[in-house]
Amino acid sequence: MRLAWRAELLKIATVRGQWLGAAIATLALPAISLLVAATGGVGAGDTVTSGAATGSVAGLLAFGVWAATLAAGEYAQQTMIVSLTTVPRRSVLYGAKLAAIGCVAVVGALVSVVTAWLVVWAVLPSGVHHLGDPAALVSVVFAISAVSVLGMAVGLMTRSPSASASIVVVAVLLPKAAGGLLGGLQRWVVGASPGTVVTQAVGGAQLPHNQMFPGGAAAATVTMLLVATVVAVGGAVTLVRRDG
Repeated sequence: MRLAWRAELLKIATVRGQWLGAAIATLALPAISLLVAATGGVGAGDTVTSGAATGSVAGLLAFGVWAATLAAGEYAQQTMIVSLTTVPRRSVLYGAKLAAIGCVAVVGALVSVVTAWLVVWAVLPSGVHHLGDPAALVSVVFAISAVSVLGMAVGLMTRSPSASASIVVVAVLLPKAAGGLLGGLQRWVVGASPGTVVTQAVGGAQLPHNQMFPGGAAAATVTMLLVATVVAVGGAVTLVRRDG
């Protein structure tokens, strides 16, 4: 497993499309947060921390699409046969891919939130906004990791970069957009969606009561991670049982 994991990391580090996609995803969150802060989009009641999280949806989409296209691209580019030849045991290959993408997502997310906080703090007028709780930005790291795992699993399930990327976009954006159609399930579905988890954790924008997850931000984060785990297990089963 360790050798396979290192091979997957090396692949990401040396294939230009893969490391460039990860770099762009890392820059997405601080770039949007900086744009919002520089154009006066941070309200008087917001903190530096909530301002830094304003680009979180961009980060979620960027990392999710990156992971999805990276995984599905192995089928589209017909390089999966090389990976399976190198690591014939599919469970080991899947674990290595999951660990590699997870590591890159976590490191990228940490760099993103630290950079976003610093640039927003530098841009906002001194003394006007409270700092907030920077530790709350760990929720962004959890959310990005969950969406990246989901993206990778969906990519292996669909084998299509475009289809898997579309599913990631829908998974991130649809719950809140269609929340009113969910009735009594809205608090459970919308409340545990990645964007809402971040909003609940960092504060800033006020969520309607019917979109707040029962039990608070911590319970919402755990539920989000459990959903990502279930999807990851589905991706593993698909790879292990699939021919080719």
